[in-house]
Amino acid sequence: MQARNLSARISVLIGLAALPLLLVYFLYDPAHSALFPACPFHRLTGLDCPGCGSQRALYQLLHGHILDALGYNLMMVMALPLILYAAAVQAGNLFRRERRVIRFLYRPWFTKLVLAAVLVFWVARNLPFVPFSWLAA
Repeated sequence: MQARNLSARISVLIGLAALPLLLVYFLYDPAHSALFPACPFHRLTGLDCPGCGSQRALYQLLHGHILDALGYNLMMVMALPLILYAAAVQAGNLFRRERRVIRFLYRPWFTKLVLAAVLVFWVARNLPFVPFSWLAA
């Protein structure tokens, strides 16, 4: 029971920390602000990593520009519904007697699938020809 309480407290703290961070992303455009860090991988290699464009995509999403967000980082935008669902289940567990677990998230095949998808996206977004060049940030 104590481990569950600790997990619940950590979840609440993460949620509370996310709110001011989302406000910063709403107020400041990462495409035009020096407030946000540049990707070190992109800076060193000139190539896009799987996360490149995520900050700009988040800004666009917070302003309701879904198509622009997809153009900055397709994978992040596509993964967001699952991430939000998992966060909602975790938040709901704070109020349930029995914890709900999204079982497939903890399966080895899911981890391998996510890793493979990230690697394929990483390579594909750096190919210099259409349609893959559309994935570049």
